[in-house]
Amino acid sequence: MYRLSPTLFCSLLLAIGCGETDPAATMGGATIDPTTGNTPPGTSTSTSTGTGTITGDTVPTTSTSGDPTTTGSTSSSSTTDNDVTKFDLGSGETQGETEQGCPILPNDANITGTVYAPNQVIPVSGALVYATDTIPEGIPNEVYCAECVQLPCETQFALTKADGSFDLPVPSSSKYIVVQKGQFMRVTEVQLAPGANPLTAETTSLPDHRDEANGLYIPNIALGLGSFDRLEDALGKLGLGDTLIDPNFYSETLVEGTQQFDMWDNGGGNLYATVGSMSQLVLDYDKLSKYHILFLPCTSDTYVSEFESELGKENMRKWVAAGGKFYVSDWANEYLAAGFEQYQTFYQDLDFGGADLLTPYDSLGTVLDPDMLAWLEALPPGLKNINPQNGGSDHPVISQLPLIETVDNWSGVQATPPVLVDDGMGGQIDVGHKTWIEGPGDGYNVPYNPPSPLTITGHYGCGKIMFTTYHMAEFSDSYIGLTPQELVLLYLILEIGVCQDAYEPPPPPQ
Repeated sequence: MYRLSPTLFCSLLLAIGCGETDPAATMGGATIDPTTGNTPPGTSTSTSTGTGTITGDTVPTTSTSGDPTTTGSTSSSSTTDNDVTKFDLGSGETQGETEQGCPILPNDANITGTVYAPNQVIPVSGALVYATDTIPEGIPNEVYCAECVQLPCETQFALTKADGSFDLPVPSSSKYIVVQKGQFMRVTEVQLAPGANPLTAETTSLPDHRDEANGLYIPNIALGLGSFDRLEDALGKLGLGDTLIDPNFYSETLVEGTQQFDMWDNGGGNLYATVGSMSQLVLDYDKLSKYHILFLPCTSDTYVSEFESELGKENMRKWVAAGGKFYVSDWANEYLAAGFEQYQTFYQDLDFGGADLLTPYDSLGTVLDPDMLAWLEALPPGLKNINPQNGGSDHPVISQLPLIETVDNWSGVQATPPVLVDDGMGGQIDVGHKTWIEGPGDGYNVPYNPPSPLTITGHYGCGKIMFTTYHMAEFSDSYIGLTPQELVLLYLILEIGVCQDAYEPPPPPQ
């Protein structure tokens, strides 16, 4: 029997930062060949069954969105001449026809369901659901390179639609049903009878903890507990911890000790018990390498000097290049610039000596990514508006897409220049930032027009860097539920974990 490797999982599933690859010929299997760019409006995507090629949008020779783009001289198989495919399309299409001689399987059973976030409430688009006869390998318990590989034609799969639903024809028998998005994966053995086999949320939801013996995997997450942002509460609401709801004060906060992530002190260590300081983490690669994701929300510059040290820069670049996902927000921008300054430049405060830490502003941004937009549009009404749960308060709501309000932007991205690296075929590819959401600034430090990037991601080796100009959680007293920008955070936590080509990282600036 074919046994799926960890890298195949990520390429099958694709979830926290999809990469770009050069197309390959498909012989006896579908090539998983994803790109970080989601399908532009007006372009079509499709998935084929059996051994068919999964096709997506063609990447042009110049980049306007920040997605990796091939430039310069290329061979006949370059991305300028062929379709570059993205496996986590979120289109919900399933395998149907066969190509390249892959046999048609007798699909007399059908499985249906909806994939949810770990809290079993929020639907997940673009998640992979597939059936296999053997237990797949699990997610490595440390940082690793999720490179894209070929998908065997006999593997039957479906990608969830924008509302998280899926419909997958399979042969009736005992199967392992795998649900995966990025480093979140659930494996469940199911006896499938002929006909309809609806699956419950307990089988289809992404797990809320790691239990390898029972087929449950989540990413290892390190959170830099900051001075101002409350990402720990948001992660708890996503299902990675228990939360305590106080309806009298309209608050929902993390119950300490239930979190499925490690908190490291980055200026906010008096809020919860921490496992150590951010200095200890960034200066010790053995500790850092145990994590798939590092979150650094808004804080003071308590440990920024460690990130700016030569050892700190070296460790962070090494970790991201190995497959780490580094997510930074607003006033913590110096932590990102320390090791990856060539990826972005920040606006500076005109009144305070040129610092890149600004006074806050709200921005009615525009969602540029069509898959994110479709997911936001498909969310149930109760998730789009938390105000009824909070006494009719005026938290932002999702009501005028593609516009979305981002609250408490404390930073501004002035530019996201191209970052060119060798594509392995004699040309170059831009691994610089992709802009997911853009919007007007405050009209003083950050101009209204043209709109500036508010949410960006870029490639570095086999990993990802990510930045939001706004707080990860809305900066105010606590509240019940998730605001629009926290929902965007959930989408991107999952989206930046998908497989990608491990291009050689760009050299550090001189």
